[in-house]
Amino acid sequence: MRVLVTGANGFLGRALAERLAARADVALARGVRRPGSVGDVAIDFTDDAGLRRALEITRPDVVIHAAGRSSGIDASLDADNHLATGSIAAALADAAPQAGLVLLGSAAQYGRSERRTPWRESDPCAPLDTYGASKLAAERAALEIAARTGLRVAPLRIFNVVAGEPIGAQVLSGFLRKAAAGASTIEMGRLDAVRDFVALADVLTAVERVIERGAWGEAINVCTGVGRTARALLEAVASEIGAIRIVESGGIVESGGSARGLDWSVGDPGRCEARLGFTPSADLGPTIRCAATWVKGAAHA
Repeated sequence: MRVLVTGANGFLGRALAERLAARADVALARGVRRPGSVGDVAIDFTDDAGLRRALEITRPDVVIHAAGRSSGIDASLDADNHLATGSIAAALADAAPQAGLVLLGSAAQYGRSERRTPWRESDPCAPLDTYGASKLAAERAALEIAARTGLRVAPLRIFNVVAGEPIGAQVLSGFLRKAAAGASTIEMGRLDAVRDFVALADVLTAVERVIERGAWGEAINVCTGVGRTARALLEAVASEIGAIRIVESGGIVESGGSARGLDWSVGDPGRCEARLGFTPSADLGPTIRCAATWVKGAAHA
């Protein structure tokens, strides 16, 4: 199976590329802005002809679209999330129509819940910020192209990813970097926002299950269905490390990767279980222990 991962130098893209590269049944191509290694393919979402050439060269059975932007000015978010997704979907429908397209979306697409019941994929979306709006627009653009052309698309709405190392800009990553610097008291923003934290390994499994099961055609939440505060997560890691006190400075909410000002976001994993055959685990113990081990190792390096 030939798989192209776009954004292969990013947080999720790199993890996916590493996971897939270890599989004997996968021939991997890494889509990046500036190729520098064997297997790298130049991807420029503003160059339609270049995109088609890249697809004709790699001949993918599946494209995992992990490229995108989580912060920046509105125009950059729209270009790198919404417009880039439309470009890869259109190019795929034209140059490799037999392939499937896996989109890595976000819980930020939903917005605020007044009832605080876990988000279902059928619930209306009303994003609170430009990031969420650009990811929702990206999903809609790809599904519209799929409806016109028959392209197979699987949009994954991924909730708050956590890993055992400080990768990306998530709240846990920021905490781990401060802890590794040797601070005994770590100051964070407000940590009272409730989030559905999902282990990175389960996100990778969800992507693999989409491909293996052919779960195309509708959005799927990648979530545990369990909410916890960012404080609870960080305190669990601090307890595992030992001798660290967390102080909230107030002001900006350290929400763990969703829209600022959003105080609650939890997903319903029912469709994930039905379509992919598994529910991401709410037990973050392995991630917490890995994070503590990373901090201890970094502190003594």
